[in-house]
Amino acid sequence: MANNKNIKSIGRQMLADGIAVLSAFPIWEIIYWIIASLFMFFVFSNRHYDIQIRTNVSILLLLISFASARIINKVLIPKFLFKGKTGLFIYSIFFLIIISSWLISIALFLITFYSNIAFENTILPSREDVIILLTGTYIIALVSSMFYFTRESYQSKEEKLIIEKEKNQLELKFKEVQLQLLKEQIHPHFIFNMMNNLYALVNVSTALSREVIVRLSDLLEYMLYKCNTEKVALSKEIEFINNYIELEKIRHDDSFNVRTDFPEDLTGIKIAPLVLFPFVENAFKHGLKQTNNDFITMQLMVTATKIQFNINNYIHNIKVSEAKTKKSNGLGLKNVRERLELLYLNRYDLQISTNNNIFDVKLKIIR
Repeated sequence: MANNKNIKSIGRQMLADGIAVLSAFPIWEIIYWIIASLFMFFVFSNRHYDIQIRTNVSILLLLISFASARIINKVLIPKFLFKGKTGLFIYSIFFLIIISSWLISIALFLITFYSNIAFENTILPSREDVIILLTGTYIIALVSSMFYFTRESYQSKEEKLIIEKEKNQLELKFKEVQLQLLKEQIHPHFIFNMMNNLYALVNVSTALSREVIVRLSDLLEYMLYKCNTEKVALSKEIEFINNYIELEKIRHDDSFNVRTDFPEDLTGIKIAPLVLFPFVENAFKHGLKQTNNDFITMQLMVTATKIQFNINNYIHNIKVSEAKTKKSNGLGLKNVRERLELLYLNRYDLQISTNNNIFDVKLKIIR
C-alpha cells in the first residue's frame, strides 16, 4: 500500500511538473510544434523505410529543430537583431547551422549504424532522404523564428506606443502643474504690490482706501476663480486690465498719463489667462513716478491669425532697466516667458527692448 501511494504521489508530481513546463509555452507555440512533429513524420520522412528509423530520425530532427528555434528566438533575436547588431546575428545563425548540421550528421550516422546492426534487412535513408530531412528541420525552425519575430515586433511596437502614450500623459500633467505653479506665482506678486499701494493710501484717504479694497476684491475674484481654465475670453482679460488701470488711477494724481487702444469687439477670441497682465503691472511699477515725463501706452490688435499686444512706458533709471531686461525683466516677466513657452510653443514672438528711456514690449501670439 505504501509503495502504491508513493508511486501515485510521484505520478502526480510528474504530471504537475509537466503541466508547469507546458504552461511556460504560449498555446500557439504548443500547437505549432505538434503540427511540426506531424509534418516531420508524414511529409519530410520517407514512408518506405523502416518505422523504427523513421520514428527515431523524426524525433531527433524535431528536437534539434526545436532547440535551434529556441536559441534563435530567445537569444539571437533579442540580443542581436532587436538591438541592431545585424552582422552578429547573421554570423551567429551561420555558426548555429554549422553546429546543428554537424550534430545531425553524427546522430543520423549513429541511428543508421545501430539500426543496420540491430535489425536485419533494414531500409536505410538515402542521400536524397537526408537532404529532405535537413531541409524540413531548418524550415520548421525558420517558420518558428518568423512567427516569434513577427509577434515580438508587434508586441514591442504596442509597448512602445503604450510607453509613448504614458510619457505624453506624464508630460501633459507636468505641464499642467508647471503652468499652475507659474500662474500662482503671479498672484502673490500682484497682491504684494497692491498691499503696498493700499498701505500708502490708508494715511491719505480712508474713502480711497475703501474703494481700492472693493476694486481689489473684484480683481482677486477674477484671478482666483475665473482663471482656472486653459483659455479665457480675451474680452474678459481686457476688462480685467481696464479695472486694474482704474485701480491704479485712484492712487495717482493728475500726472496719470495712461493711454489705451483696445478693440471694442473681441467676441469669440480666447487667450491664456493672465498672459498680458504682467506686462501691464510691470509698466505701472516702473513707468509712473509722478513726473512730467511719465507715460504708459497700450495697444491691442487682433486679426484672423494673430493677437498683437504692444506696451511701452518711460523709465527713469535706464541702467537698472537694461539690467532687468537682460535678466528676463523681473519675476513677473520671467514667469510670463515660461508660460508662453509652455502654452504657445513656436506660436509666439516676444520682443523687449530699452531705447532712449523707453521700455518697449511687443508680444505676438499666433491664434
